[in-house]
Amino acid sequence: MAQFFRNMSPERALEKAKWYCSFQERCKNHVLNRLTAWKVEQKHFDAIIETLEKEDFLNEKRFTEAYVRGKFLIKKWGKIKITSHLYQLAIKNKLINEAIASEINEDDYFKTLQELIKKKNALLHEKDDLKRKEKLYRYLLSKGYESELIFKVMKK
Repeated sequence: MAQFFRNMSPERALEKAKWYCSFQERCKNHVLNRLTAWKVEQKHFDAIIETLEKEDFLNEKRFTEAYVRGKFLIKKWGKIKITSHLYQLAIKNKLINEAIASEINEDDYFKTLQELIKKKNALLHEKDDLKRKEKLYRYLLSKGYESELIFKVMKK
């Protein structure tokens, strides 16, 4: 049964937010959404966020690095898709660029793209070479890889 909240107190919300941030990296946007769902009065949002940051439960840089690392290593996303999703979470451009530069090794990025091409190519049953390349290209774009890099790797 769903639990409904009626204007949760800021103290209770802070404790719940600490717990929420303690088992997985979160960004401000995640916490703000949670505070809204808990029906905390909006005038308390800034103080709660500030306390979480001061006590190091919330750290945008750490979140961004973990997000980039996870999406690249686990989901095999490209830089474009990762960047796009971080923009949606209102992460600053500077943090995104720094995290991508520190967490994604260019050689690994290139190798991951090659692996994705091999795996997807093995699954395609297209006889027509042009259609096969088109499907591969669209798949890699949807994973967030740069079109120039896709063409470069597919030529090899």
